Amino acid sequence: MPSSMLHLLVAKKNNPTASIDFYIGNIAPDARRDRDIKAKTHLRDVHDRESALKELARKAKNEYLKGMLLHLFTDWKWEETILSDFAKKQGENWYKKYFEEISKMTAYAFHNTDWAYHLWEQMELCDGTNFIETEFISKDDVKLLIQHQRKWQMENKLDSSLAFPTALIEKFADDTSDTFNEWFPNLIR
Repeated sequence: MPSSMLHLLVAKKNNPTASIDFYIGNIAPDARRDRDIKAKTHLRDVHDRESALKELARKAKNEYLKGMLLHLFTDWKWEETILSDFAKKQGENWYKKYFEEISKMTAYAFHNTDWAYHLWEQMELCDGTNFIETEFISKDDVKLLIQHQRKWQMENKLDSSLAFPTALIEKFADDTSDTFNEWFPNLIR
């Protein structure tokens, strides 16, 4: 449940020279906003999320699917650590404050990261040939997500988040990328 910019930062740290398909795969699971569908696309509806991720990892045979896997892995790690701590500190109505802070973090990262503008432009120009449709996510869903997110980020220049400062985000992205690089290769042997 982190932002698209956090997903892209983890992806950049994981493979700075990856194909555009890998980066698009890193945001594709968020292409549907419906909560019930999102629970399924993010494996939140399964009893053992790690086992479900491992099964998906064995099927990640191209860059787009590996990107989707990294997205789900990042969400899993974010929810276990950063989000869990934030929700505990905020109390019962944490979600509204979370949305405000994650929006700040996203907009700030977009406007203060030297690669973001160009990467979003490349993603929007991508024809979607290599997108793999799933039961819940179509190519059109992904294209709309990219257009919507890019437009929102370009129109919103916000101060950095106090709850999710740049140093925290950088450390999380480094740690998540490193953990994924240790975890993933062992599953595809």
